[in-house]
Amino acid sequence: MDSIEALQRPGLAPAPSTSSPSLIVRSAGFLAVLCLRALGAVPVPFTQALLSPFLIPYRLTRRRHAERLRACFTASPFADRLSLGGYYRIRLRLLLLGLRSHGRAVTATFPRIETHGEDYYAKALASGRPVALLGLHAGPWELLHRLPPAPADRPFAIATAPAFAPALTAFMAEGREGDGKRILWVGEAGPKGLESGLRDILATKGVLALMVDQVPGPAEECEYLGLWGSIRTPYPGRLLRFLEARGCVFVPISVRLGPDGAALKYHGAWDAAGPERARRFLEEAIAAAPDQWNWSYPKVARA
Repeated sequence: MDSIEALQRPGLAPAPSTSSPSLIVRSAGFLAVLCLRALGAVPVPFTQALLSPFLIPYRLTRRRHAERLRACFTASPFADRLSLGGYYRIRLRLLLLGLRSHGRAVTATFPRIETHGEDYYAKALASGRPVALLGLHAGPWELLHRLPPAPADRPFAIATAPAFAPALTAFMAEGREGDGKRILWVGEAGPKGLESGLRDILATKGVLALMVDQVPGPAEECEYLGLWGSIRTPYPGRLLRFLEARGCVFVPISVRLGPDGAALKYHGAWDAAGPERARRFLEEAIAAAPDQWNWSYPKVARA
């Protein structure tokens, strides 16, 4: 059985900002945050029209990235629904929507949000067991951190890897913490780190939110799932097995962008989160809007 300390071994390795970054890295993070705040201050249609012409030179300067994406698109069941230009356009829109809603009421950016399957989450909370909300990086996925309500009498924590620079890490926390929610930094020590935070969640039957399709750390030390037998994506198997052994109930959750807003869906609860269940969940959620999944994540590749 994995111990809490064992979760700090390869597969959940410290992110770069858990060390002392150089002045150049700190400055780059500070400038990045200034740019992100500026983009978030402008209405999305204007910013999208302003930035869309730059997508073409962006594609031309990232040839290897584009080649990997094309290989994944071709190997997936969605080859007829995915194109490089369309994918970059939707990624830009999702980024701008996330920045626009950063620090604001969600309804100011998403005037319509449909929620399905709330009873799955309510029953999981009522079970008297710790709850793990399992999301994926698809659609306006910051809503996965913000929309599920935190229980009034138990902690709600979000497992997140720090960014490359302290300013960006603080910016991420600003957008996700609040309303009874806090971040547990993967790789960090102390009360805000994953180890002590997990102890708190398990002891108080709280809620832990995490993603099942991205894992920090070296690529060669990750566990992977094969989607549709053709696409490889990382999978936090060690952490999920640890939570399962301690009685967690798992509630998968997904969100996708529609023409008038967003649709949030709680899927049926699990008592176990093995690779086969996780694979089926990812395949179902991605198929609902394949162009909105983060195919750009470097560890996602053609199998």
